[in-house]
Parts: sequence; C-alpha cells; structure tokens
Amino acid sequence: MAPKKRPETRKPFEVVLCPKSKKSRSAREPEPEAKKLCVKGPGCSRRLDSGCLWEKLTSLQVSPPCGSIVRALHQHKLGRTDWPSLQKIGAGGSITGLKFNPLNTNQFFTSSMEGTTRLQDFKGNTLQVYASYDTCNFWFCSLDVSGKSRVVVTGDNVGNVFLLNMDGKELWNLRMHKKKVTHAALNPCCDWFLATASVDQTVKIWDLRQVKGKSSFLYSLPHSHPVNAAHFSPDGAQLLTTDQKSEIRVYSASQWDSPPSLIPHPHRHFQHLTPIKASWHPRYNLIVVGRYPDPNFKSCSPRELRTIDVFDGSSGKLMHQLYDEESSGIISLNEFNPMGDTLASVMGYHILIWSQKQAAMCK
Repeated sequence: MAPKKRPETRKPFEVVLCPKSKKSRSAREPEPEAKKLCVKGPGCSRRLDSGCLWEKLTSLQVSPPCGSIVRALHQHKLGRTDWPSLQKIGAGGSITGLKFNPLNTNQFFTSSMEGTTRLQDFKGNTLQVYASYDTCNFWFCSLDVSGKSRVVVTGDNVGNVFLLNMDGKELWNLRMHKKKVTHAALNPCCDWFLATASVDQTVKIWDLRQVKGKSSFLYSLPHSHPVNAAHFSPDGAQLLTTDQKSEIRVYSASQWDSPPSLIPHPHRHFQHLTPIKASWHPRYNLIVVGRYPDPNFKSCSPRELRTIDVFDGSSGKLMHQLYDEESSGIISLNEFNPMGDTLASVMGYHILIWSQKQAAMCK
C-alpha cells in the first residue's frame, strides 16, 4: 500500500513577522511580501486549550540579538566573568552531535568529524573518550545518551553503531547501515528502543536488549531519499523523520507496518548547509521545521519566504509560520526549551531566540 500524503498547503495560515528595526535592508534583497497577521488559529490535538496555544504561538517574537541574551544568562548564573570558550578543534572538526550529560549538566557528550565521541566539561577538558578513530577517513555523525539505562550510542560515517555504558565499556559495535548513520535516537519512555537514520534511505528500529547482528532490527522503514533525522515524540508514541528532499513522515509507534502520515515540505539538501531536521514541540503535538523554498516544489510561490513552519502532528496541516525580516537565512535546526515557550533557531553562524511577549498581541 502506498503511503498516504497530506494535502499541500499553498497559502500558509499565518506568518508572524518580528517588528522592523531601524537597520536598513540590503538594496539587493527584495522586500518580503508577507503581511503581519494576528489571528488565532484552530486548536491542536493535544493538551490544554487550543486558543491559548495558538495565542502563545502567535505571540512568539524574535528577541534582541541573541549574543546579548546568552551573555546575560551567563552573567546572571556565573557573575560578570570572562565569556567562556571551548578549545577549538580546527577546520574539518565539526561537531556532529551534542547531548548534555543527564547525570551532570556541567558536562556534555559530543561526536565530531575529528573522529571521536567524548565527554567534556565547560572548561574544555576531555573527561573521557568513548569511541575514537586514528584516521581521518572515519568519523562520528550522531549521538544519544540515556541517563536511566546509562548508555551512550553513537554512529559513524560508514554505517557502524556503537553502544557503550557510561563507564566507557563497549557493549557492541555493529555495522547497522550501508552508509553514514546521520541520526541515532533513544525512545524517551522506553530507552531500550533505538531508531537510527541513514543516507542509505532507511530508518531502522532496534531493541537494544535483543541486538545480535546487523539483521536483528525490529523494523526497517524505507524512504525515497537519504534521511537526515529520526526523532521520537516526547511521549514516545510517534517517530518523526526528515528526508533530504521534500518529505516529512510521522510513524505511529504502535503500528510500524502501517503507512506513515506524509507532510510535503521543501527542505532540500545542500552540501554546505547544515542538514534541515524537523523536531517536536515538547508539550503539544506540533512539528517545527525550517523552510528552504524550492522552485521545483509543487506549491512553491514567487519570492517565497524562508520561514519556520509549524505543523499539526496529527493532521499534517500547516498551522503557523515565523519569520524575521532582519535574518532571512535558512533555518536548519529548531529547539524548544522544556516548557515550550522559547524557541532557539540555528541559521548559519547565528542563533535566533524566539520568546513569548509579556503582553498578548491578539486582542
């Protein structure tokens, strides 16, 4: 049975623009056509009052330059000391995965093109190396950590996946994919449940308690293009995948064999662009993803904006869009804080911090 597709939305429900600053736009950059709308949308399918939710989303505005926000937070916590910096690893040493240590938030795990997966602190010290290659031909592309099971999982550029305990002991090392493992995710509710995504155009589901070889996966979910990411929903009941072309999928964890919900969306891959990855809102059944307008996409319109799109995770309907006139680049990554009222968006060398205004816009 062919996967069912969600209808494409030609006109976004609403686009929220941040207020214009006095900074002038480049003469070569066209003025955006979007209007500032302030309308409450239909409710989402999960928790709390829907009107309240969309009012909160509508009130999200980009905050002042994020450097000052991050610096202010640092000064508030640590006092007015020198701005901390970690030792750089040089060109070609990109960080490919980062997770805070769930047992000590002053530490974090990283995987990198340097060829290591390691535990570090904010002073730049390497506390432990969990996996390492002594050659530049192999490196690590993905990472996840479970505090409950005390395990670290990391994938490399040739399809291998390593499982280690937090003491550094390797539990197994298997070639689970034919090509690069772009993403590894442990289920937040059942952390023995692992999803791995790869450029071999598959996402595989594994039971860590029963892994005996590369063919011991529970399910293999084929895609039409290489896959950038596979995220479990906060309640662990759904799996969200992002390919490298124009499709987002939502799988039901209880019905892996059933056709997934498909959301057509332009986010094509470009060699020098951080891969775009859709992610979940932590409290509502909402999906956020950066838009990379594609003239070959069916519903593409002239001078389409590079927005942050918000979809209903149940219906696949485009509910909301965010756009900052002064930062019109492509948003590759979006991450909410645990309460879901602040959104950090990564765009090249910049980070936009979207926060809820104190006064409601929609009156």
